Amino acid sequence: MPDESSESINPTGDVRADTSNPSVALDVYCHECGYNLRGLTGTRCPECGKDSPALANAEPNIPWVHRARLGNLWAFTKTVLFASFRPRKLSQNVFLHIDFCEAKRFRRWVIAVTMFWMIGLTAFLYAIGPNNRLYDREFAELLKLYWPMALGNVLMLPFLLLATGIPSLFFDYRDLPVSLRNNAIALSYYCCAPLAWWPLPVIGGVGLLMSDPMSIENDMIAIPLIIAGALLPLMPIAIWSFSLLRLASRIMSDHQLRIIWMAAGIPLLWLLSVLLVFGLIPMAGFYVWVLIDALS
Repeated sequence: MPDESSESINPTGDVRADTSNPSVALDVYCHECGYNLRGLTGTRCPECGKDSPALANAEPNIPWVHRARLGNLWAFTKTVLFASFRPRKLSQNVFLHIDFCEAKRFRRWVIAVTMFWMIGLTAFLYAIGPNNRLYDREFAELLKLYWPMALGNVLMLPFLLLATGIPSLFFDYRDLPVSLRNNAIALSYYCCAPLAWWPLPVIGGVGLLMSDPMSIENDMIAIPLIIAGALLPLMPIAIWSFSLLRLASRIMSDHQLRIIWMAAGIPLLWLLSVLLVFGLIPMAGFYVWVLIDALS
């Protein structure tokens, strides 16, 4: 039942809604039971009787939504930190109204920043490689071949577009309300925020592995360094995956099989994307080049 504390009696004796809590004009949902709260006032869900943040504040707390006030750069930075390290708070926004166009714009910003990092990292490696400042001489020799690194940066763009779009497939269930489904897909774009700082742990992992930990005689030190160097680049991917699962558990708590399918399916599709973009596409391009060269 609605909370009677959210109502007041005017001098004529009529019951009216508390004007301090205007009615919700959007399709928002209770965080507990998923009841549509459109048109209600107060802070309590009439279906389950629980206080709902969606009624207390029908505006998402995602900083990117307020970029007109914060500025693009600061709003993007705050959103990356918010989406990366506060997945629970981020997932709560699924019951509010999420601007789908703004979510897609944030996804494009993440991809652009990631590409900037990758190109900068490539330039940095080329700057230090020829001067013999890399421990791994074989890798330094590989840097003398410009085309593999250049091709890798070119292929990174379609991979990022594909990888950030894959999670949305797992929220497109027809038994979910359309608005809730769209909100979940929009938030899945915000979940890719860790990609914006992905190159940082990549640099750290590569640095650990190139420091030649195998030369350390103490295995108690060498083995953890090797493990850290191998796992550090995967940390943003793990955070990204956890945020997606947190979002799925928020709206599909009664469908555990779907969450399990997502936990197994998304990493598998990401791996297949790596094989497709960085494997099959270069092989197909090389085959076409050889064929053209032979015919000419």
